[in-house]
Parts: sequence; structure tokens; C-alpha cells
Amino acid sequence: MSKNRNKAKGRQKDDLKKLKVRGTGPIQDRTGTTLIDRPRSAVKTAKPVTFDSAMTLSAVFACVKILVESVATLPLQMFKLNSDGSRTIVKDHPVIQLLSNKPNRYQTSIEFLEQFMLNLVAGNAVCKRDYIGKKLVSLQVINSGSVDLRIKDNGDPVYDCLINGKKVELTEKQIWHVKMFGTGLWGMSPIAYGAASIGVGLSASDKTTRLMSNGAKPTGALKTKRILKDAQRDTLRTELDILVNGDDGDIAVLEDDMQFEQISLTPADLELIEIRKLSVEDACRFFGVPPILVYLMDGATTWGDGIDKIIDGFYKFGLRPYLARIEESIRIHLLDRSEWNDYEFEFKTKDLLRASYLQRIAANKDRIISGQSSINEIRREEGDQPDPNGDFLLVPVNMTTAERMKKGNYGAKANEPNASNA
Repeated sequence: MSKNRNKAKGRQKDDLKKLKVRGTGPIQDRTGTTLIDRPRSAVKTAKPVTFDSAMTLSAVFACVKILVESVATLPLQMFKLNSDGSRTIVKDHPVIQLLSNKPNRYQTSIEFLEQFMLNLVAGNAVCKRDYIGKKLVSLQVINSGSVDLRIKDNGDPVYDCLINGKKVELTEKQIWHVKMFGTGLWGMSPIAYGAASIGVGLSASDKTTRLMSNGAKPTGALKTKRILKDAQRDTLRTELDILVNGDDGDIAVLEDDMQFEQISLTPADLELIEIRKLSVEDACRFFGVPPILVYLMDGATTWGDGIDKIIDGFYKFGLRPYLARIEESIRIHLLDRSEWNDYEFEFKTKDLLRASYLQRIAANKDRIISGQSSINEIRREEGDQPDPNGDFLLVPVNMTTAERMKKGNYGAKANEPNASNA
């Protein structure tokens, strides 16, 4: 027993020496010894689960697609923070120009963000930064499955990347790394932690495919009271193969009170439909996407404000964690340290949360009457041409201050001072 314990301890020490932080995103063509972003305990799966195999499950593909495209199509804005607490939009800074137009020679801003998000929903997005002098001139996504993160003795992170088939060692200053929640070094992968559930979904999908490719014919056995010879068994197997795997028009002939006894479970017995539906719900839980947004309509309502509430919840609890991480990471990692307190980044989410036409009319009316927005601000948001006289803030003429109410002076006169000085 003591020898076995010593061997086990030795293996544990060897495993610790080989500890690597590994990605589980696209193009995972190598396997690390220990994955920090995977569950510590062994997880049994109905089928092996990789990023590519998980994406063949419609629920996973739909969840990833809606997260990726929702973020990638949101306009990114940069603001200068003024001393009075206001913000001024910035368009001429090199970082926002790069991110808003062409981050690299191959991709537009939307294409870049789509690849970026495809990796981030798997736990980590890693980009290579290229500079000319101190100016950032290019950002290139490195698929996280091709990245190893090592921590040197002095605490500095080193990224071992596989780029164009070549191993490249990059430092923290050459990499822009955005991660989801996890160990602090590497984000946790929903696909890795949801492997058991995804494996069940893949297995159910394969079972359905096999049944349908076989014309939904059951497998089974031929039952007889006679003792058969080998030649007779071979003949019966041929007959059984015709019954199970033949064309729909084939008819097998059974003799001497022989009976076909089904031994495999039917789709109803296995409840494949329910299993596949459960796999959709599980995928939605792991990725934080409401089931109705991946077209699972059971138990959800789209009447009235129902869909608006769902989209609002999806933004707050599904998209916002991604947006906040990206916004903060751009400020910290892509700006010079001296600029941290002067600028901030923000995705423009108004279009995502855009209400219906009638709801916008009512909301815009309230904004104008309350003096929050001018007529031209509303017109620009709606895509209309500004009015020459529409840049003023309007307020109701019957509004007054509490002091005037006490004095009985309910309305402001033309020669009176501003309400703030009353």
C-alpha cells in the first residue's frame, strides 16, 4: 500500500510540474496535461466534446451566434471625461480609429469582433498587438485553442502561441487578453464545464440520425423454439438484416412460428424529444441566453411587453458582462497608463434596446416635454433631418418653483430671474 501511495504522490508532483493554462476555443489542435479552465474532477460524457463538436449542436451554435453577432454589431464609442462630469465623444484617437474601422489588414471591425467574441464566449479572447513606435497599428485575434499561458518565476505571464504553424512566445505587452470569470489567469469555458450536458445532446442527436437514416426501423431478435444449425442461423440473420436495414418495401419471411422481438428502445421509450429539448435549455443556462431567443418557444410569451422584457433581461444578464469586460479591458490594455483617467469606452446599446415605434413616440414626447432632449436630438436618433428651430430645450409654461408656490406666484414672468435664483 505504501508503495502505491508513493507512486500516486509522484504522479501528482509530475502533473503539477506540467501544469498549463490551456484554451478550449476554436482550433484546439493540441492537448494540455492539466486544464485550469476545466473542472478539476473527471467528468463523464456521453460523447467526446470539443469546441467543433459542440458547435454542431444547434442549441450551442444558436447561443454562440446570438452572443457573437449581438456584440459585434454594436457601435463602439470613445469618450473624453471632462472636469465638470460631462463626456465628449472622441473620434480621432488612434485606438478608436483602429477598432472602428479596420483592426488588421484582413478584417473589418465587425469581422474582427465576431472572431474576438467567438473566442470570448469559450472563455478567453487573445489578440496580438502590433505597434509602430508607441502607436497601436494592428490587432490580430489568436484563437485561444492555440495558446498556452505560462507564469514565469518572476510572475510575468508568457503566451506560447501557435501562429501559422509556428510556435511563437509573446509577452504580456504584445498580447491583449480578455477573459471571462475564472481563476484570474484564464477564463472558464462554458463548453468545458458543460461538456456532460453537451455530450448528452450530441448523443441524442446521433441516435435520432441513426434511427432516421434507417427509416426509424427498430433492431431486434428472431425468436424460435427450435435449435438451429449454423447455416440456418446465417440465413435468419440475412432475413433479419432485410427486416431492419432493408428498404421500406422489403418484406422478410418468417417460418415455423418464428417471431421478431424488438430489443431496442423506441424514440418514445428514450424520450429523445425531451432529451433534445433539455439539451437546448442546458445550453441556454451555460451561455446565459433566454431559450426564446434560440427559438425554444415552450413556456414563453411574446405577447405585449413580453419580448421586450426578455430582451432587456438578456442585455442585463447575458450581454452586459461581455460588454463591460471589453470596455474596461480596452481602456486598461490599449491606452497609455497616463490616459486611464481621461477616457472611457462604451458600446452604443440604444439600437439593441430600441422600443417599438409607438413606444418610442410616447417616450420621445416625454423627453421633449420634460426638457431632457431637444427636438433635433430626437429627430437625429430617428434618422430624420434636423429642424432649424429644433435645438432648444422645451419646458411647460405652467411649471414653477416651490418658492413661487408659497408666495402665490405660480408662473414665471419674462423679466424674472432664472428659477434657480428665485
